[in-house]
Amino acid sequence: MKLILGQRILCAVISMVVSLHKLPLAGFRKVFDLLNRLLGVTASNKSVSSRDLMVPVGDHQVAIRIYRPASSAVTRSLVFFHGGGYVIGSLDSHDGFCQRLAHKAQINVIAVDYRLAPDCKFPGPLEDGLAVWNWVIDNAQSLQLDPQEIGIGGDSAGGNLAAVLSMQLFAESLPGKTLSAVPAFQWLLYPMVDFRGQSASYEKYGSGLLLSKPVAHFFRDSYLNNIAEAQQVSASPLFANDFSVAPDTIIVTAEYDVLRDEGLAFVDQLRRAGVAVSHLHLDDCTHGFISLAKFSPKSRQRVDEICAMVGRSSMLSS
Repeated sequence: MKLILGQRILCAVISMVVSLHKLPLAGFRKVFDLLNRLLGVTASNKSVSSRDLMVPVGDHQVAIRIYRPASSAVTRSLVFFHGGGYVIGSLDSHDGFCQRLAHKAQINVIAVDYRLAPDCKFPGPLEDGLAVWNWVIDNAQSLQLDPQEIGIGGDSAGGNLAAVLSMQLFAESLPGKTLSAVPAFQWLLYPMVDFRGQSASYEKYGSGLLLSKPVAHFFRDSYLNNIAEAQQVSASPLFANDFSVAPDTIIVTAEYDVLRDEGLAFVDQLRRAGVAVSHLHLDDCTHGFISLAKFSPKSRQRVDEICAMVGRSSMLSS
């Protein structure tokens, strides 16, 4: 097994101690946030500042956190959606990672605290994501961002949300809604792009890892109103009819991941459509390794590699 030792040990310990998805929901969310604080990556220095804002979305507000590197030369930005199966995750769970991403990639990061399932089911989080994206674009000047250099991205479920928005696949679920601007690029970290959960990697890597088959199905069933919605492109962007509308794409897949096969299939579809793609397949990492990298030098090296990809547009090639 090539899986990095630190990741392998932590996955084994976590899976033996508790079935996280069987905890009460509030407990699951607290444990996930704590897991990231204890075991996840942190910023390598103090050269990143952050600021919290509230974005009005219909009858509610969505919190965002803007991370800025100290360098005045930074022009590129990323609207970032955290992972967690649309059920767990928060600004706090990914705070350390977003700081590190801003520093290593030398970009501004706008993290979005969209509403979570099962309290807010599909397409509620998508509605929040679209509204925040449009608000950021519409207010780019006052936020001191270059609207021509703003991309969109996320990890896992956040990658799902980013792909649906960037490829404008939300029309069926959010009729009449449009993007204020097409993203300059998309950055997807082991994205969830096929909610059916039927690929061979679900069987091969479905147990003993941070994201198991039961946990992935728990997330799916919590997010979707019914299993039939898994066939809609606004839930499963792998089913898109036209991939050529996707922006330049930076995508990272992991070998030890139930989502491996759908991620690789997504890369193939993008390339077939002529989209500029920079793809990194990590054959020694598992899904969610950014939550397990604090005490593993090799895992931290992988985190820094994926962060650096975001800052190097020259890596994009068809």
